[in-house]
Amino acid sequence: MTAKIGLIGGVGWPATVAYYETICRAVAGPEAIAAPDMSIESLDMSKALEALSKAYDEESWATFDTYFSTALDRLAASGCGVAAIASVTPHVRLSAITRNSPIPVVSVVDATADILALHRPKQAVVLGTRVTMTGTLFDKALESLGIAMIKPDDKDIAALTELLNLYFYSGRGPDGRGALIEYARSIAPNPDDVLFILACTDLTPAFPETIGQALFVSDGIQFLDTTAAHVDAILRARDI
Repeated sequence: MTAKIGLIGGVGWPATVAYYETICRAVAGPEAIAAPDMSIESLDMSKALEALSKAYDEESWATFDTYFSTALDRLAASGCGVAAIASVTPHVRLSAITRNSPIPVVSVVDATADILALHRPKQAVVLGTRVTMTGTLFDKALESLGIAMIKPDDKDIAALTELLNLYFYSGRGPDGRGALIEYARSIAPNPDDVLFILACTDLTPAFPETIGQALFVSDGIQFLDTTAAHVDAILRARDI
């Protein structure tokens, strides 16, 4: 039996578009018009960020967690049998968000780890929001695979945040590609043995020609797109 897919989107909307396109292309192929059964709960990113800004301790996360968990309830009520959050940052709260979920939720971290287990780089840099880059969301998975992490400093994190605000949250992904490549080279001037993990789903549109490819090389730099890795895991989960 093939389950209906549920996506929590809107955080932000360019990432939701990338997920929807990647899923449809993977299922139907580039020339087909068919699409899988799917529901999308599009949340308001400003509300999510407002809750996030107040989340300094476990108790204060309640608003953020509930915003996402109730979206999962609505997806289940619409007939979805498997779900995923089309954004990396909320995964820092995945265990709390999914604690009472009526349907299974596919983790982007687990999906990324599955790819890394097959293609282990010597070093990796996680690129994402400030929450993702200053946190430990991917640390355990990378450490368990013996992959050394390059941790950008506060200045580098601020620079990527500026790029996200300028090019990616607004959906102008391809326009920011050159700046993103330049940023990657500033982090690792000799990138031969370094894998850059695109751990913000809004970065996916920077490389529209690689949609659906989890691993790719652009301008001599190795990237892992968590959106593609996540979609692959979602499609596997829907057929279980």
